[in-house]
Amino acid sequence: MKNEMSPVTSVYFITLLKAYLRGTKTRQEVIEELRGVTPMHDKAEDSHTEVSSLLFKTASEMNENYYQDIVTAISNATDTTPSREGVIHQLEAMLTGFITPKQLFEWATWHNEPDSEDGAGFFSDIAVDYFCTQLLPASFDELAIAQYKQALKIFQSGTHNSLKDKVALVLLSEKERQRFLFYLGDYIQGHTSPEQLDVYLLHKFGMDHHSFPYMSSLSAIMHEPGKLPALLHMAAMDA
Repeated sequence: MKNEMSPVTSVYFITLLKAYLRGTKTRQEVIEELRGVTPMHDKAEDSHTEVSSLLFKTASEMNENYYQDIVTAISNATDTTPSREGVIHQLEAMLTGFITPKQLFEWATWHNEPDSEDGAGFFSDIAVDYFCTQLLPASFDELAIAQYKQALKIFQSGTHNSLKDKVALVLLSEKERQRFLFYLGDYIQGHTSPEQLDVYLLHKFGMDHHSFPYMSSLSAIMHEPGKLPALLHMAAMDA
């Protein structure tokens, strides 16, 4: 009996699932941990089973009461939101080939599923919110490795300004960069009012001219359209 392993409780599975949901553990890291806990677990389905389902199945095989324990804990938890730390971890894993782009997508958008709780108001970081609920769902098929690398750079920014980070994420697309030049160019040349500029800012960034973080910089180059490309590069965090 001295060599008997300490029993794994439902808390272990709850902690592991939270780590996946927040992003601090990848799909592959969760599977490796489960293999260590249940050596006899059937691995044939691992590459096809959704992470939470695999975790629930493994926990239930160990103790049939764990399933309800986990469901109750996760349903009442306030720390299952995808986090900035999690986005960085998942992007790094994808860029090093540890997980696939599809697995990154599956992690980032788990809360967008029709049978999941609505993600509205779910995030405390608007840049993470935009990445998970808008950017990846709308542009996954178009994003290149260079853009994923730029996204990682944005999330790792030392300034950690969520408003500026969201603007930079929107500007990952060349099409959005051209729109930025067009609409802001119209404004600084005096062709549109702040209220007219708001139509663009609200639609693309979810901000008006009062909350747009580059408004003071924009005001400083009024009637100097030649300086707008430099502002674009700053907003896109190209430097």
